[in-house]
Amino acid sequence: MASGPLRRIVDELPDALRGIIERETPIPSIAQGAAAKVIECPGLVRADIGQISGLDASLEVLYGSPVGLDRARELVAESWNLTFGLPGRDGFGDGLKKANIAITTGAAEALANALRATASGHVVAIPSAHWENYLNGVEAAGGTAVSVEFFDERGDLDVDGLRTALDSAGAKVLLVNFPANPTGAVLSPDEAKALADLAIERDLIVVADEVYSRLRFDGVPPQSLLTYAPEHVISISSASKEYLIPGARVGYAISALPEVTDRVIRKLVRTSSGSPNVLGQERLIAMLEQDLADLRQGRAPTIFTRVLEEMKRRKQKLMKVLTKHDFHSRGRAGHGPEGTIFLMVGVPAWFDGGDDAFARATLEAGCVSCVPGSAFGMPNAVRFSYGGMTEEAIARLDDNLTRFRREQSQ
Repeated sequence: MASGPLRRIVDELPDALRGIIERETPIPSIAQGAAAKVIECPGLVRADIGQISGLDASLEVLYGSPVGLDRARELVAESWNLTFGLPGRDGFGDGLKKANIAITTGAAEALANALRATASGHVVAIPSAHWENYLNGVEAAGGTAVSVEFFDERGDLDVDGLRTALDSAGAKVLLVNFPANPTGAVLSPDEAKALADLAIERDLIVVADEVYSRLRFDGVPPQSLLTYAPEHVISISSASKEYLIPGARVGYAISALPEVTDRVIRKLVRTSSGSPNVLGQERLIAMLEQDLADLRQGRAPTIFTRVLEEMKRRKQKLMKVLTKHDFHSRGRAGHGPEGTIFLMVGVPAWFDGGDDAFARATLEAGCVSCVPGSAFGMPNAVRFSYGGMTEEAIARLDDNLTRFRREQSQ
């Protein structure tokens, strides 16, 4: 595998973080060794566990590893291998293993720790239309966020323009999110490859927020930037959207280099949550085992396919209602929303006011709760989430908008 910026990640950490990574911490290593030794020696007395146990096994949930249960990590690795065809590709050998996976407390912790490891003292380029927490994550990690455009006025991926913007800003890290929240924009395989090639050319670290990588509705197979640039990309994903368990708080950071996940992020998780949600992981394990039974036979995964088909139906129905009421899609020019559970539309001409005023007025009127586009760097637009919109709710939205428009014209 050729040299890339992820191989330098420990050397380039701020001194304080490097100390955390390099410092030996006996508590987790003793716990890990004891968990293995008790299988060999059932009479071993565990005096290392910093939790109350032995009172009622039906109630007790013990701590897990800082980077997740072994079984959860193994299943996430296998799921990614089969979904993205990683075994045999350059940089992956026979595929991801558990050491390539760090389970975290939701994708938010995975993203925060990936940025802590890469952004300090650096300029981080983020999409002009972005999840508002990106700014918080970059700044909390000691980086400086700059906004860049990925597409030109025609809606084409503007590699030359992006290269110029990155060079002008002196960006060392690129934060990428496709399929995109808030717009639902997706990349074609050729575009994803071109973006990865740019990262290689400019020796960038890419933090790829890919929590919606499989939630795309254009018939194109899911893809990950990790596939095209394994020495440059840390991928962030989660069980929240694909498996309907955001409250379980199970996310993951994925890297082709175990040094990143099994050492750097492992140590950083120890300084924040300590270990991810064990109950959430157990729930995910059950669902992954069911879907992997399909994937191993070359079939579409049952649970996820149901989610995908339902979100596609909801998106189509919602767009029909919004178009009826003169909302127009915003985001990638010439492209409608083709992924995630979100879409962005411009504030309609019949409303006298901006995006914040629209969101407040529709909420006050009991019409709809939507989010101002300004929160995502897109003024004069609003974001709708159809993740929780049943068919009945979408029909009710049609009636509510009819009433709200009538009231606005009076």
